[in-house]
Amino acid sequence: MREGVRAVDLLVDAQGRCNGVRALDAQGRLGEVRAASVILATGGIGQLWTTSTNPPVATGDGLAMAWRAGAVLSDLEFMQFHPTILVVPADHRIPGDRGVLISEAVRGEGAFLIDHRGTRVMAGLHPLADLAPRDVVSAAEHAHMARTGERNLFLDATAFGAQAWEHKFPSILAMCRERGVDPVTEPIPVRPGAHYHCGGVRADMDGRTSIEGLFAIGEVACTGVQGANRLASNSLTEGLTMGRRVARLIATGKGVPTGPASGGDAARRQLPPQDPALFDAVRRTMTAAGSVLRDARGLDNARRALADRATPAGTLTNATLDATNAAQVAELLLAAAALRRESRGSHRRSDFTERSAQWQCHQDWSLDAHGLPEMTIRTIGHEQAPERSAA
Repeated sequence: MREGVRAVDLLVDAQGRCNGVRALDAQGRLGEVRAASVILATGGIGQLWTTSTNPPVATGDGLAMAWRAGAVLSDLEFMQFHPTILVVPADHRIPGDRGVLISEAVRGEGAFLIDHRGTRVMAGLHPLADLAPRDVVSAAEHAHMARTGERNLFLDATAFGAQAWEHKFPSILAMCRERGVDPVTEPIPVRPGAHYHCGGVRADMDGRTSIEGLFAIGEVACTGVQGANRLASNSLTEGLTMGRRVARLIATGKGVPTGPASGGDAARRQLPPQDPALFDAVRRTMTAAGSVLRDARGLDNARRALADRATPAGTLTNATLDATNAAQVAELLLAAAALRRESRGSHRRSDFTERSAQWQCHQDWSLDAHGLPEMTIRTIGHEQAPERSAA
């Protein structure tokens, strides 16, 4: 265990095997940590948006490292947005505070979404109304706010009464009250927020990736278990299951590359550290164009905006690494979302509102031998030739 040390890049030898990481310590010194196998368990990418349930460290480090090393990434466009994230009043906001998720169980108990006029948001939009799936509710909220200009909506659970709140949802009640909102007496201000990334580093059920010696588990991995959307608590099950399977594999020596390591340790693609200001630009851009509802013009403008804002920084620090990784993952997600011209699961296009059988497939992204991006369409039992991308 090395505290205060952050992985920067994966080390890949001349035979394409991962044998360690390049890391940054608390004093800003860059060094190497060698290992027979490397497991990525870096979580999600929620901090690429301004509203998220994810912790501050969820900046896409694992995806960016795997991408630069040449690993295959899959289904990057599928980001699940939870419909009810607390909008904290301005005078109670704490920098770095993790978004408070108002559980779907609150809606299951009878709470409902309203706008500033008290109008029911989900009325007539779905047979289940406020109990509709997350992607349906989030999209309805997004469309309603875009149409009315409201910055947030409200979840009204005042009919519960104090006793029900205190006995059934004590943790949510406490977190809301700590942030200046009392659900017992007032509707909870909410809006959709980035929650769980269904895409990630392509891996099998034992965590093996396309790079020998590199494993990925949990949210950073894309095993296909989640599909185009995610059911509640699947993430915990996948993390526990995959963690146990990859540990067993490595413990038995089956996951450790054989033969001596060869020279030439380096990522396949190197990028200069980016100015920390780019991180905030990524968050604003992704919230505006890469969020719940997307369209071709917005996605194209977002990619151009991020490319224009890219400004190399001279020093590798935690802040420049945040900006570098976030921008790289954002660029890939925007490209994948632009190519998938349909609405499926947690990926929704306002200009392609229906599912298309043509897109019942996966998008696999990787770097070719020259370090250039390529995308492969993968369907069951069939793969098309790689296509060049401007990512």
